[in-house]
Amino acid sequence: MKYTSHLKQLSVDMFRSSFDDLDKNNRWVRLGDLLPWTELEKAYNSRLGNVSKGAGNKPARMIIGACIIKHKFSLSDEETISMIQENPYMQYLCGLSEFTAKPLFDPSLFTTIRKRITIEEINLFTTELLNSELTAKGTRQAEWQRRDDDNEEPPADNAADNGAEFTDSHGRTHKGTLKIDATCADAEVRYPVDADIIHDGCKVADRYIRKICEELHIKKVRSCYREARGFYLELVKRKKKGTRLIRSTISAMLSYLDKDLRKLAELFVEYRGCKGILLPHEQRILRATFDMYSQQLEMHEGKKHQCKDRIISVFQPHVRPIVRGKSKAPTEFGAKIGAAVYEGYTFIDHHSWDAYNESSDLSLHVRLFKERFGCLPATILADKIYMSKANRKILKEYEIRTYCKPLGRPPREPRSPEYLERMAKAVGERNEVECSFGTGKRIYRANNIRAKLPNTAECWTGMCYFVKNVMKFLRGLCLVLFEFLLNLRMDTIAKHGGRRFELVTTY
Repeated sequence: MKYTSHLKQLSVDMFRSSFDDLDKNNRWVRLGDLLPWTELEKAYNSRLGNVSKGAGNKPARMIIGACIIKHKFSLSDEETISMIQENPYMQYLCGLSEFTAKPLFDPSLFTTIRKRITIEEINLFTTELLNSELTAKGTRQAEWQRRDDDNEEPPADNAADNGAEFTDSHGRTHKGTLKIDATCADAEVRYPVDADIIHDGCKVADRYIRKICEELHIKKVRSCYREARGFYLELVKRKKKGTRLIRSTISAMLSYLDKDLRKLAELFVEYRGCKGILLPHEQRILRATFDMYSQQLEMHEGKKHQCKDRIISVFQPHVRPIVRGKSKAPTEFGAKIGAAVYEGYTFIDHHSWDAYNESSDLSLHVRLFKERFGCLPATILADKIYMSKANRKILKEYEIRTYCKPLGRPPREPRSPEYLERMAKAVGERNEVECSFGTGKRIYRANNIRAKLPNTAECWTGMCYFVKNVMKFLRGLCLVLFEFLLNLRMDTIAKHGGRRFELVTTY
């Protein structure tokens, strides 16, 4: 029995032709049609300088579309290319005119892209998205204003009263509500244990000793890795590890690591130029191993577990422990980011691998907000750690409102119900930035940064929140289009004297 569907089916031959027959309601087709590609192209090409030097780069739509797909599904570089290769809708998003079975580009290009795109450019992408949505909302407001002339009430504005536009005493324009907070973007590293870190250093030293001897065609210099690994396995196989056993194991492994590092230094002195045998990333790992040995020796002799700029991984020496004080994980390992949320869009204003006090970011958030939108925020909603005396002075100077607990003793007269209502509303609105962190970490995996270099990890973190903003942009514009078509249908019904009819649209 042959099955026949009454729905329109996409033939295989269509995939080999143009994309004219693709479903216009598909999310990738909508993104391909709605995203401001011209503005994104200008922002992407701003630093390349291909007009005067070098070969032409891949189109910005292809690169940004591939990054959106990668971080939307949390795929590896190779899996991203394979998925695009198999899906015509994704190829449409990336700007192709017809289906092709060839790879979009080599997966290794993703690493070059992450080295090229900075967090500032990603914030510029987000600004273009927000401006496009605000323009669409302005068109909607103009449409409702026209309908208001026909004695029809416009819809209630959902924007908070705290963000109403006003002009201060110095003639500066204030508009919108800015929510700020800080969090940690966890890197994909093993939980740092002293014995594990020292064992990694022994493994690295043994590997590089063998490589140098093989390249120089000399007799292999025997390393102490086998002895160090014996002590390490004896420790990790124990179900219960006592303090005395841990200290003795670390002491023995440090002595073996010291011998191997001395042998490497002797090779560098005896065979000048042999350090160039190691690749640049291997030299970086070796320098981190020397620094790690000094730190571990200092902590072992001083019987302490803390030191300045502690290295928790020789393969990612830039990662630092960030003490957050959360109940689930008091200490996180990654970069600390200061984020600002405006109109539902998240901007990463500060990205640091070292722990810092986020209260120092308030002036930075205000300055970047003015550069992006040409005005100051009307209200800033932040945690109490931002409300220091210095920051309160800055807010008073800029005449920016904030709803937080005032300094000093509570007043004798009880607060008015309106004041308490505004305070409660501000606390509820500030939760948006916490929700943004939760969405970025749970859905877009911003708590599992798998890039190994500092600049590529920074781009990875920014792209996670940029894709979240892209999905917010898609939902917002679809809502605007739906309201516009609904208004068009209501106008048409009114012109036909209330008679019912069917309005066919593509959205």
